[in-house]
Amino acid sequence: MNDVAAPECVRCGRPVVANRALYETLERMHWLCFHLEFEHPGDPDVPCTDPSCRVWQLEAYRSALRDAGLDPDTALERAIVRRHTRDGM
Repeated sequence: MNDVAAPECVRCGRPVVANRALYETLERMHWLCFHLEFEHPGDPDVPCTDPSCRVWQLEAYRSALRDAGLDPDTALERAIVRRHTRDGM
C-alpha cells in the first residue's frame, strides 16, 4: 500500500486519487476540474461539445435510454435502490 498522501487539486482542494498519474499534466488538478477550468465554456451544468465531457456523456446516456424506450429518471431511481440494497443501506 502506498503511504504517500494524494496530491491536492489546486482548483477544488480535494485529493487527486483516480487520475494521480496525470496530476502534473492536468495542471495539478482532477481531470474534471481541468476540463471545467480550461475546456468547458459557459455553464458547467450545460454539456459542451467535447465527447469526454461528463455532462455531455450524461446527456448522451439519457438520450440513449429514451431511444430504448426507458425513462432515464426511473432507471436512475432503480439503480439507486439496487445500490443501497446491495450495500446494506
